[in-house]
Amino acid sequence: MLHVWQRNSVVLLVGVALALGTRLACAQGVYRQAEIDSAGRLRIVLSNNRVIWPPRDSQQVGFEKAAISADHRVVGWLALYPNCCTSYPVPLKLVLRHADGRRTVISNELPIWQWAFAADGRSVVIRQAPVHGDAPMFYELHEIRTGRLVAAIQKDSTTTLPVWARVVRPRSDSSP
Repeated sequence: MLHVWQRNSVVLLVGVALALGTRLACAQGVYRQAEIDSAGRLRIVLSNNRVIWPPRDSQQVGFEKAAISADHRVVGWLALYPNCCTSYPVPLKLVLRHADGRRTVISNELPIWQWAFAADGRSVVIRQAPVHGDAPMFYELHEIRTGRLVAAIQKDSTTTLPVWARVVRPRSDSSP
């Protein structure tokens, strides 16, 4: 039979171990850096200095525009794929890697030319348009956790962009 002080010591040790384990697990899932190296590979560094090299998906030829969320719990990038009608690959998917290793992929077959984490911290904004031609741009707001489409707008010369979409508008577009 354990004495009261022994039982309390065991409970305290288990509590400390659980707290440290949770803290360590969280620290391992916090992103510190994301960059594309000179060989075109995506290099992600965690806060504990562990390096992750995400593999390319089937037929993927590269990575582009890697970024980390403000809370450092999500890292995202554009996945580049060959295109029959251009001499360069096009960004067809936005991949979001969560701190727990889950991935959310956002794609609808239209190239994603720009993306950003939204100010609310729970969403991402993408700007899409066809590869060639004088077509309107499409802006979409998606949930980070699920990829669910929250809002969308098609921009032409008369459309005013909502505030959430302005984070990814082209620099040459000074209209609201």
